[in-house]
Amino acid sequence: MAKYPLYILLSLVSLLFFSSCKEHIIEYRDNFPPGKPIQNDQYHGDIVGRVLQYESGAVAYVSQVNIIDSVAIDQRDGSFIFQSVRLGNYDLTIRANNFRIYKRSNVIVPGGGIVYVGDIDLSTIPDLVADVYPKDKDEIVYDNRFARLSISILFTQPMDRKSVEEALTTDPPSTGIFYWGSYTYSPIYALYNSDADREFTPINPGATITTFSKITSLTYVLSRKDSYVDTTYTVTLSTSAHDTSGNHLRFPLVLKFKTIQAGYTIYGIQSDPVDGDIEVPPISYSGIHITFPRRMDPTSTEAALAITPDDSRIVLWPVENQMTIYLGGVYRAETKYTVTVDSTAKDLDGNSLGQRFSFSFWTSPVRVSSTSPTNGELFVKYQPNITMAFNTFIVKSTVQNSFSITPPVTGTFVYGYGTGYNDDAKNVVTFIPGSSLLPNTKYTVKINPYVQDLFGSTPKAAYTFSFVTRPE
Repeated sequence: MAKYPLYILLSLVSLLFFSSCKEHIIEYRDNFPPGKPIQNDQYHGDIVGRVLQYESGAVAYVSQVNIIDSVAIDQRDGSFIFQSVRLGNYDLTIRANNFRIYKRSNVIVPGGGIVYVGDIDLSTIPDLVADVYPKDKDEIVYDNRFARLSISILFTQPMDRKSVEEALTTDPPSTGIFYWGSYTYSPIYALYNSDADREFTPINPGATITTFSKITSLTYVLSRKDSYVDTTYTVTLSTSAHDTSGNHLRFPLVLKFKTIQAGYTIYGIQSDPVDGDIEVPPISYSGIHITFPRRMDPTSTEAALAITPDDSRIVLWPVENQMTIYLGGVYRAETKYTVTVDSTAKDLDGNSLGQRFSFSFWTSPVRVSSTSPTNGELFVKYQPNITMAFNTFIVKSTVQNSFSITPPVTGTFVYGYGTGYNDDAKNVVTFIPGSSLLPNTKYTVKINPYVQDLFGSTPKAAYTFSFVTRPE
């Protein structure tokens, strides 16, 4: 009998023992199939996952260059399992009609184990499309007074331009221009962007246009007449679109987005003046503005409007979500104004505003806002018109009765600047001296607080200013 070293004998015994044993890993899973154990040895494992679109009829494939196995997902919950897959690295592919092909590389299957690839959400973006703007179900803050709507598509392959332009449609229908080689992320504020515009319209040029055979991005800019606010758009790119190699979209690209005119909350009504403002100038060149987050019905909104003091008013609608209130051009001085829109106001869709909106502001007292000559001015000419501008419309005769100048000078009072320019300005009164002023002399003008505006309000204090004439 041959003699063998002890370590060789021990090695042979170990080999015989392990070769006669088989490793079993048993799990019970109700869905794969119900009640049946999953059994793998050290050279095989399982791949388990779930497709969230369980009614899609998707089929999963595992491959190593070529397809090794396939299985349909369970239409009850979207789950799938590949059993007894030999250990190694695999590619997982899931295909379903009207969904993007899902691919996951390098799925590692260990011997005697289970690989869980998790929940898989299939994309509704076709395979030739890499990205789109807007995204499906996006809400775009947009004002058609300043911008144009834009739709951008980034493809995975260079596309045939004619087929893409003919395959793209919108609902509501639109006309527009295709800009190939660009991709935008917001409405277009300027078709030809300066450096200042790029802050508001970020553009990715996408490609240098040397040949259209390599361009993979486009932006479709809608004409302004077809760019609406508070509207839901449906964008469709049909399967007639194809790349430059003739490969068509497997299914249409369909997305919806909504344009929102105002970027604040549904009750976030804006006003000008703002609630709580003080020292609001009595002269109101722009009126009171109320901007709603929705397009409003003028009749019901004006019926819900109340203002105190209850002066006569004219209401205008520059755009469908903005109301302008005109109170005759001037407010009462040093007065609290309160504007209220009741909840009964409705938008153009018939929806009530839902809650009462109210704001208040205070106007400033009657005062002199500027003079000419200015206080402390030197080298004033001998025959100046002395102009006093007020912050509201003034009764000229009350200025004349409140005016004094030292040394005394006689003259006349007129509305405006006494030069033929803007002589109907009721907030400006000019004193025109009847003779030349003395040279190198200090003159002091005092306006006593007896001046009255159109509503009878007066200044809170006298106003004084001085100037010096030029020497001879």
